[in-house]
Amino acid sequence: MKIKNNVCGMFLIFGLFALVGFAKNDIINVIAIGRKCGRQAGDYEVSLLNSSSITPGTSIVLLYHRIGPIKLSSHVTGQYVSPRVLCWGLDELCRAGWRPVSLDQCIDASTKCRVVNTSNFAITFDDGYLSVYDHACPALNERGLTATIYLVVDALGGVNEWDKRAGDVEERMMSADQARELAENGFEIGSHTLTHPRLTQLDDETLTRELDDSKRKLEDMIGREVTSFSYPYGDFDNRVLKAAVGAGYKNAVCTGFGAVVHGTGLFEIPRINMRWNGFGMRLRRKIQRAIKATCCNK
Repeated sequence: MKIKNNVCGMFLIFGLFALVGFAKNDIINVIAIGRKCGRQAGDYEVSLLNSSSITPGTSIVLLYHRIGPIKLSSHVTGQYVSPRVLCWGLDELCRAGWRPVSLDQCIDASTKCRVVNTSNFAITFDDGYLSVYDHACPALNERGLTATIYLVVDALGGVNEWDKRAGDVEERMMSADQARELAENGFEIGSHTLTHPRLTQLDDETLTRELDDSKRKLEDMIGREVTSFSYPYGDFDNRVLKAAVGAGYKNAVCTGFGAVVHGTGLFEIPRINMRWNGFGMRLRRKIQRAIKATCCNK
């Protein structure tokens, strides 16, 4: 069936490019079709994301995992974000007036009683995949942006064994030297435990080791204090939270969906999980839902 000049065909083509990471120049043709429909995509999407429509002082934390073309053989295909999609989403936020800040600045601006006139966003990456080092960090450097990268310490220089045990595809992890290099270039390094377990299922001794030893090993490796923690699988309860406090961390991020506002717990920082389609209309809607979810829960 012919799909030329058909709206459904346009979305089909766009989806195919998403699967290969938007790596082909033919994407220009897709954009051209959209413009023929009377929509200047860039200006339109920026207006939808414009921070002036958001309450000043709103902060969001973006969560990314794997950077690269989608792998259909993976159990978590949606976690693969093309480098181009990563850049499109971040560039759109910046053009729309959102201020890129570090995680500490993001938390500080929204959880304390301060008057701020901007809406802020921080960037985080969980696990420490090599693709983050290869593709995401150079793109962020080019834009003068920073991020917090949470590392599974015992996996440095190896592969994602916790994913493989669940039947997922193998991915290479960044090395200790690469993590050290990122820390020296302004990226914050955080802990994502030693082995990426489900923390609520651990006994007290093992839980303490996962939190304390990962922090100590990272500090020895990068030569500076590690203050932020990310719960693997977003799995935590009061016992795990208290263990994170006891280990000496100053904050912890989870996978809870929402924005960072006054009253947000420092060890329950919500994030917006970014997927393969994290730009434009999808990004705007996700941010709006996160803010609405937070307001409704206050």
